[in-house]
Amino acid sequence: MDKMKKELVLNLLGVSLVLSLLYSFLIVNVDNQLVTEAPYVSDPGGAVIFVYFFLILYVMHLVISLVGFAVKKSTKSSLFKRLFFFNVIGLIIIGIVYFIVKEGIVFFLIFSLAVYSLISVINHRMD
Repeated sequence: MDKMKKELVLNLLGVSLVLSLLYSFLIVNVDNQLVTEAPYVSDPGGAVIFVYFFLILYVMHLVISLVGFAVKKSTKSSLFKRLFFFNVIGLIIIGIVYFIVKEGIVFFLIFSLAVYSLISVINHRMD
């Protein structure tokens, strides 16, 4: 398996999973409108809510990982261009999600872009 596919698998199965778990834990334990004002919520620390947010965030991280793979595959030139296009597309996705849910906690996903960019830089240096 070549390096790009290995990085994709690492991002899909490792990094996305860890980031989604971390963000779900933060969302459930932080007092915010996504959890506290929902009438269907049993309690703010419930396992159902944790799994609900985990699944939503995991799908978001999968999309971000696949976008990163597509950008890396299509722009084989410089690292700067790849990171620029990846982060711009990622910020657009985060902006769309923000306008859908209208909750500032969505901006935690910017940290995900930084993590994926850091992994890309490390893999590029190892080449």
